[in-house]
Amino acid sequence: MMKYLGTVIDSGILDGVGRTEYLRAFEELNVIGQNMRENEIIFGEGDEIGKICIIDRGSVRGEKSYPNGELHIVQIYEEGSIFGIEAAVSRKRTTPIDYVCNEDSTIVFISLRSISGSRYSKQIYEVLMDQLASDNIKKMHKIEILAEKSLRRRVMMYLEILRSKAGADTVSVRMSREQLARYLCVNRSALSNELNKMKREGIIDFERDQFKIL
Repeated sequence: MMKYLGTVIDSGILDGVGRTEYLRAFEELNVIGQNMRENEIIFGEGDEIGKICIIDRGSVRGEKSYPNGELHIVQIYEEGSIFGIEAAVSRKRTTPIDYVCNEDSTIVFISLRSISGSRYSKQIYEVLMDQLASDNIKKMHKIEILAEKSLRRRVMMYLEILRSKAGADTVSVRMSREQLARYLCVNRSALSNELNKMKREGIIDFERDQFKIL
């Protein structure tokens, strides 16, 4: 699947490999791509994952459902992101959450077996560990957000994190209002009301998923 070479390189998974070795390393990974539909489940909670997943096109959400019907969004993975690492490298290799296509997407799969059998396995695993550390930092940010009792403070902290990452006052949350409410663990109506108040007060401006901190 040579058409996914650029996606694999852009994901950073080959960063530890010399540029002249990219093609050889890619050929050893037995890359498979799959087109999937919006809301299609890639891996469900409890599924065994023996693969590293890269988003070639679209986006993916990691979400956790509870017996009482509540659904919380853990993280949104954008185009070019690697996801599912923590499950793939864990002892049981099972996912604690659902990974669902947030829109029509193309997912690239690379089996751990092919990585382990590659002459570049050490370099690739080092990159994956760095990525895993970055994912854990994002989860720490979310814990900080949810520790805020005020809905407004949760919104502002989340937007400030996005602004810091983007280096710009205007950011995209890549989520619908319902999804953002689930990410912040709040009621959708309460979130919409608070966002409108913040807009009227000149704190933020927004249009759909585009937000600007004023």
